[in-house]
Amino acid sequence: MGVRGSTLIGVAILVLVAWIVLATDSETRIDRTCQPVLWVGNVATSLTQLTFSEQQDLVHESFESFDYACRFTVWRLLHEDAWIESQQSTNPEAHTGECE
Repeated sequence: MGVRGSTLIGVAILVLVAWIVLATDSETRIDRTCQPVLWVGNVATSLTQLTFSEQQDLVHESFESFDYACRFTVWRLLHEDAWIESQQSTNPEAHTGECE
């Protein structure tokens, strides 16, 4: 009896989540969370270089932009509230950017 594809994908996701959670600090967790974007980007850039080499730089830059977007999104989800709170405690008149 063979292992189903969905089971392998599920195990891979669990391993990825464990790898992220077991990181020693927050910056490493963000790096590990967004690492799949870089992996896919490397594959896409390589395939583009083989087939449409003139488009290689565009693909590479696009995935670098996706990586930045991933890191920014994860940072906002995990740390933005604490950062805003720390800014308000050092400068009570700091504006949070929220509508009043």
